[in-house]
Amino acid sequence: MKVFLELPGYRHVVNAIFAGFLCCNTWSQAPSKYEPAPEYKKIVNNDGSTYLGQIENGLASGLGTLTDMNGDQKIGYFQDGIFLGEYIVNPCWHLVDIYYEFEDSLLMESFSIDINIQDDVPEDTYLYLSTQSSKINQVSFYNGIQTHCGGYRGVTGENNFGNFVDLGRASIFSRWSERLGTAMKIQKSGVGESGGYEGDFISVRNAQPWKKGKYTITLRNTHEKVTIDGVVHTFVAMQVFSHTKNTLIQTGSLAFPGEQLFLDKNQGIFVELYFKRLPVSKIPLLRFQFDQIKVNGELEPCLFPIAAYPFNAPQFAKATFSDGKFDVLIGKTVERTSFRFYKSELIIEDLE
Repeated sequence: MKVFLELPGYRHVVNAIFAGFLCCNTWSQAPSKYEPAPEYKKIVNNDGSTYLGQIENGLASGLGTLTDMNGDQKIGYFQDGIFLGEYIVNPCWHLVDIYYEFEDSLLMESFSIDINIQDDVPEDTYLYLSTQSSKINQVSFYNGIQTHCGGYRGVTGENNFGNFVDLGRASIFSRWSERLGTAMKIQKSGVGESGGYEGDFISVRNAQPWKKGKYTITLRNTHEKVTIDGVVHTFVAMQVFSHTKNTLIQTGSLAFPGEQLFLDKNQGIFVELYFKRLPVSKIPLLRFQFDQIKVNGELEPCLFPIAAYPFNAPQFAKATFSDGKFDVLIGKTVERTSFRFYKSELIIEDLE
């Protein structure tokens, strides 16, 4: 499951955007027609149809959405105003990444966040709702819930043993820069994995039959210690509480280096489609809300929130932020009116 190894905090993104602006825009010459600067615009055609998406030399070229007078849409690739074909999801696709900051890094006893899944998610949708992507003691991790997940009943050394076990809907907690099974605690009903195919990582997972409803996802400092390669590590446990069923399921635990744990100030949330290739028209319309972000049981203000969307994909998600709540919509073409580019790869929106 590929995710950003380094989360760009707000200031890093702003600096990169400014640098990209300087590199891509000069005052001494017009842009080459064969190397057009990235543009994202809305065009109204003579037949009354509208195009929303990438533009080259004034024409619909790249990825976009064409909507006719009847409201029917073509979403995919265009060249010089001509539709070439529907966009096919190439996993893994982060429809939206949300970044925000705390005022500073925090000594961590717990982190929790509520997620309200407002629509039923079809079984044939391979969806990852990551409620947190950050660092503990400078070690990157991410976690959340997935529609399809699995793993192995144990890890010995750096090796998974036994057959792969399919859990179905599940919770997942992963960290980078480790392979040893001694750095993880797998639940009796759960699974784990040690892998090197996306960079070294370890991960714990457990069945979580989630559906439409409200859940609280928590990371908890257990204060349990283990020494790995001469370094004292502390275990962090993940759990998911279902408000609808009034049930609490433990995901498992991962060890992070250090006797005290500090949660990084830079935080992230992402919504991802993975594993299956599918036409963009098959993505269901889904809504989610992330809120009640707490550190050590206290609400923590979310500073400098921004949303990042891939430029080289249809604009098929929208994030907003108000009163400490992040709302996310996917599965619908979105018109962006206020944004900036990041290295010609991402579209960035400020969320406040």
